[in-house]
Amino acid sequence: MLKLFPAVISSACCAMRGCPLNPRFFASKYVKPYCLSIYLPMHLSTPHQLFVNLKPNLKSNLKPLDVFKPFTALGKNVVATTLTLASLLFSPAVFSAEANFASASQSAHQPGAVVSTQPSLYAILMAEFAADRGRIDQALATYKQQSFLADAAPVFERALGLSLQNEPPQLSLAFANAWQQQNPDHVPAIFYVTHLALKAHEYELAGEKLNQILQYDPDADLSQILIGIYPTETRDQAELLATLNRLDIKNNPSLLVMKAGLLLQFQQPKAALVAINRALKTNPKSPAFLTLKADILQALSPSNQVIAFIAQARKTVPDNKALFVYQIRYMLKQGKSAQVWQQLNATANRQFLADEEIKLLAALVGIDLKKYAAADRLLKALIASPNFRDQANYYLAVSAERQNLLNDAIGYYGKVMQPDLVLKARQQQIDLLISQSRFDEAIASSIKLREQFDSFAPQSYIMQANILQKNNQTAQALALLNSAQTSLPNNTDILFAKVLLLPDDDYVSKLRLLKELIRLAPTNVDYQLEYAQTLVNLKQNNEEVTALLTALINDKEVGLRARQILSQQALHQANNATVISLLSDNFDIVPDVISGLLLQQAYLNLGNQQEAARINQILVHELGYQPKNLQ
Repeated sequence: MLKLFPAVISSACCAMRGCPLNPRFFASKYVKPYCLSIYLPMHLSTPHQLFVNLKPNLKSNLKPLDVFKPFTALGKNVVATTLTLASLLFSPAVFSAEANFASASQSAHQPGAVVSTQPSLYAILMAEFAADRGRIDQALATYKQQSFLADAAPVFERALGLSLQNEPPQLSLAFANAWQQQNPDHVPAIFYVTHLALKAHEYELAGEKLNQILQYDPDADLSQILIGIYPTETRDQAELLATLNRLDIKNNPSLLVMKAGLLLQFQQPKAALVAINRALKTNPKSPAFLTLKADILQALSPSNQVIAFIAQARKTVPDNKALFVYQIRYMLKQGKSAQVWQQLNATANRQFLADEEIKLLAALVGIDLKKYAAADRLLKALIASPNFRDQANYYLAVSAERQNLLNDAIGYYGKVMQPDLVLKARQQQIDLLISQSRFDEAIASSIKLREQFDSFAPQSYIMQANILQKNNQTAQALALLNSAQTSLPNNTDILFAKVLLLPDDDYVSKLRLLKELIRLAPTNVDYQLEYAQTLVNLKQNNEEVTALLTALINDKEVGLRARQILSQQALHQANNATVISLLSDNFDIVPDVISGLLLQQAYLNLGNQQEAARINQILVHELGYQPKNLQ
């Protein structure tokens, strides 16, 4: 039985990246190409001119680079073109036969001449010129046509690479499948077709090709071919699982692992456990397999048994970082921070603390356990790391803030420069400065933010406006936002900030801005809620409010506020029963002040003093609200 070389399998990853084929594949016994940079003189602007210049130099005993030596002396006045198809030019099918060049020349200059059954160098050069000049359709047509000639595997590789870069997966699959059927002994093509079929959700074809591979080698490593093709749609996942169930997988670990993962996803953990155990018999030390089994056990066993399995699995591969991190994160998920801290600082695991990612994780656990000195030591050790410096500064600030070392926290927050952290860090810094009434420093921080990060200019203006408002300078805050709006027109964040800064009784101005916001971002829920609230305050457009908010009342995030706004409108309409219907169930489960006040008013309006008093008791004793005399 033919054993497939790993290099053959790794070639499939080219398709996953949508790029020309993996160079590692060409190191295998199947294809041995050359990588070649061809320097073309500026005046050689057509394939024919290049072909004519090359022809006298093409001899069967030349090395590939020798062919192009005449061009290397032309100095800087050249156009550099890197051709990954050197394997095409110098493969036996294209390079060795003089008849090939003769037929190429004849086909270019003598219509009606006999065409070679092998690929034409002239046609290949013409195709590459077309690709280099952006005429992809022309290049693909030529390459595909040439690839179906005799001994044209390298031409097929180049054609498929171009197809993957420029055509939909379905077209690449159709081409690859047609070529593979014509060349059934070309094993790598089976891998390409299999990968593309899986990617295009053509599972019947994928199953057929996987069976072919398994017939060649039941133990073939399919991990590369399976990467990147896991379907996201439930229907496709079910179809893939059905395909795998039809295959004679035997003990192929790659397919068993995929099957186990799908079975777990479809809530069949017992069957998944059988599949992963079979895979582990082949690869008992695979961290990926061990973590998948741990995932499966989470659906079958108590957490203490899962923890015990992970601990036992780590003894199999004690130096594996991924499995160690899995263990730590799972234990944290179970609320076992103290045990995690012990694991992180155990002598047997000391090697892992040298890893920057784990060092950061350990510091976070230390902060959570209030082991601030140890956590700060770990974070300060990360300050010198370019990859973790900003995170270290951010969490040093968090640690200092929790220790009430506010000046230290302000300083650390100010050092954060990582784009995905800097906005949050500066906001935290500004909040601390405001808490100390250091308004000028807070404003300076917001200005510095937009000087350092143009992309955060809108947020910095909004921060500065909020600082001014908290310093009782609302007019100046609105003026700042007006100025920002001039330089950043139609920025919805700035417009909405203006809405929130306007006085509560300036409903007309709010309504004008909100209509503009709804026009610019009609699906933004925050704008919809504020617009509906303003209409209710103005007692306008009741039908529009109802239509707008009815669709939101069951939303997990904004449903409560939508019901509260509708309840305010119902009170204006003396529809007290609607208020009770909208809010009473939620208030009894998770009471809040706004809902309580609306319910209390509805019960008072109905004359139900007993229920109003009950609501008042909850407001006072559970929510700390200062009561008013019941009417």
